Amino acid sequence: MISFDEKAKIAIKKYNGHIYTKAKIVKHPAKQKVKGLLEMPAAINIHTGEIHYWFYDWKNSFIVIECFEDLLKIYPDKQIYIILDNWSAHVSYDIKVWAYLHPRIHLEYLPTNSSWMNMIERVFSKYDKDILQNSNFEKVRDAMNRTSNYFEKELSFRNWRS
Repeated sequence: MISFDEKAKIAIKKYNGHIYTKAKIVKHPAKQKVKGLLEMPAAINIHTGEIHYWFYDWKNSFIVIECFEDLLKIYPDKQIYIILDNWSAHVSYDIKVWAYLHPRIHLEYLPTNSSWMNMIERVFSKYDKDILQNSNFEKVRDAMNRTSNYFEKELSFRNWRS
């Protein structure tokens, strides 16, 4: 059982957070130059808590298919049930044809307006709090490296089911 979704566009810029100094609360301007954008599809194995993630410049149904193909390689010879929302790329003709040609993949769609039921949203919420708040990455590559470090090292012992 895999919970799958895409993190909305991540703008690489200074983020407001809860930074306090002796003098005052530090504030960052609401309007600022964005240093780059990052798309991050991600999936979590509901049984093991293992997180899989990918970095892209954009997102569409072909990117989703690439992620699903990667999941087929990660879990060989297993039936894979993927829980996902009803975003247009998830229900596109391309995805349906691809899923038909790959019988090990079973797509399970959540009801409309119930993304809160998707476990990967918990991961995204924790990621926002731990990484994006108070961040000031100079480049997209810095954000990617920090994200990889976060998912591979810091979250290795966390249990997302609780």
